[in-house]
Amino acid sequence: MGKDVSKVTTTFQFCDGGSCKKAKSELAVREARAYLRNENLWDTTHTIRTRCNGRCEDAPTWIVQPGNFWYKNLTPEKAIEIVESHTKTKEPIKEYLLYKEGDEQLNTDNEKTIASVFFKSKEDAEFGAVLAARASASDQYIYPVFQKLFKTENTLDVFYNNEEYHITEIHSVSYSDLLDVEVTGNNINFKLAVGPITKAMEQDIDATILDRKVGVSEVIWFNNNEKHSGAIRLKNRKGKHLITLYIRKENTDLWNYILEIYLKMDIKNPRILHEA
Repeated sequence: MGKDVSKVTTTFQFCDGGSCKKAKSELAVREARAYLRNENLWDTTHTIRTRCNGRCEDAPTWIVQPGNFWYKNLTPEKAIEIVESHTKTKEPIKEYLLYKEGDEQLNTDNEKTIASVFFKSKEDAEFGAVLAARASASDQYIYPVFQKLFKTENTLDVFYNNEEYHITEIHSVSYSDLLDVEVTGNNINFKLAVGPITKAMEQDIDATILDRKVGVSEVIWFNNNEKHSGAIRLKNRKGKHLITLYIRKENTDLWNYILEIYLKMDIKNPRILHEA
């Protein structure tokens, strides 16, 4: 029988992603759960392993609800203090906090900044003189881009498997498979692997999947193209071309989406690295 969550007053979310595991997060989790059992608090609390909390630089991390309290650098000793305080006095241990509601900045000494994407001038073997930006090939970015391109009313040109396609209709975009995104419709049908595949996983993955695994995403901004503003070109990790998605000039909203949402740029002042 599952836990009666109607009786739960405090929830502990334990990160057990890769960085937290490496920082021995499981030791703190074991102590916390043992304490809850022995103090007869199991029925009024709930503990969850969350995979990644998104703060690897502060590993191990916890989130405690209610209150949205984020804790950093957990140890078994800190774990007992935190659990005891939240269950007995409903108060956080302030000196261990990474963040609490109302804070305007994080309490961290390990902040990592994400490098901004820039367009750079390039003499491309396929397109000639263009501006090119290396974009994220993560499924967290590629899948939403596919949804935007194929599931909304856009006119799109595609080069795939040495064939040209003109997209004029809404297509289905499915990411129900562990690795593959599949696009199906009247104009085009294809699937590409976008799910995460680590080096350690590669030996257990079928070669055909590795061949269609997106490893490189490049946004191309054309200088003198009468038909297209730009394109997204996807390659696998070995540099093999997978698909190119061309944005037509008349579809300014779609090109603005690429700049603003995919590349996180100001559409009025995009980041372009000018050579000295």
